[in-house]
Amino acid sequence: MKNKKLMFLVLTAVLAALVVVLQIVGGIPVGPFTITLTLFPIVVGAAVLGPVSGLILGLVFGVVVSILSLTGKDPGGQMVFLANPYLAWALCLLKGAAAGVVPAFAYRLFSKHEKSATVVTYGFTGAFIFLGGAAVAWKLAGKTFGVQLLWTVILMLVAAGILIGMHFLFKNEKTAAYIASILAPVCNTGIFVAGMLIFFPGLLKQWSGGTNVAIYTITGLVGVNFLIEFFVAVVLTPALVAITNFAKKRGY
Repeated sequence: MKNKKLMFLVLTAVLAALVVVLQIVGGIPVGPFTITLTLFPIVVGAAVLGPVSGLILGLVFGVVVSILSLTGKDPGGQMVFLANPYLAWALCLLKGAAAGVVPAFAYRLFSKHEKSATVVTYGFTGAFIFLGGAAVAWKLAGKTFGVQLLWTVILMLVAAGILIGMHFLFKNEKTAAYIASILAPVCNTGIFVAGMLIFFPGLLKQWSGGTNVAIYTITGLVGVNFLIEFFVAVVLTPALVAITNFAKKRGY
């Protein structure tokens, strides 16, 4: 028991140090984009060590993001802190904590109950259809029937593609690892966007430069960076599977 507690502390400390280094370094530049790996050690701790480790690592991530914002290393983050430092601190810590805790519980759930992946698959697709349909209806109000029909068909095809893709992706023993990996960037970005929309709408209007705030939020605030985080999470999942399998063999 003491050895396990010691191992928990040591591994969590090592992963926390890795989180700090990766966040300060800022990622790997690839062309005009930057690939960040900071969320990966958080997911590893969450899957291997459980929700407590995930929470600690997520909070460390949130603290580092906050410090970088306060010191001006992240100009956008600095503007958020200047607008309201207390809410900014809370938002950074909340999104970081969620990025560690949610994947931990998801990994535990889906590693024991593989059929639960079906619920996620259809739930995710249903949410996409609902939100996508609402967005299309709002965007195409007043357009001709032909244009509305075209975009409806496109939405249906994309939803079908997501449904089929998730069905095959979550069909094997790697289901829990894929879901945990994907949930980390979803929680991190989703809570940040929600917080900005609720608590910092004026700042979003300023950043959007007079354009539509909703469109700016999707294309500018979230945009390519989230897609890169999402892609990296999926690509690194086999490594997560190998690490968790190794931990299980060692009896952890």
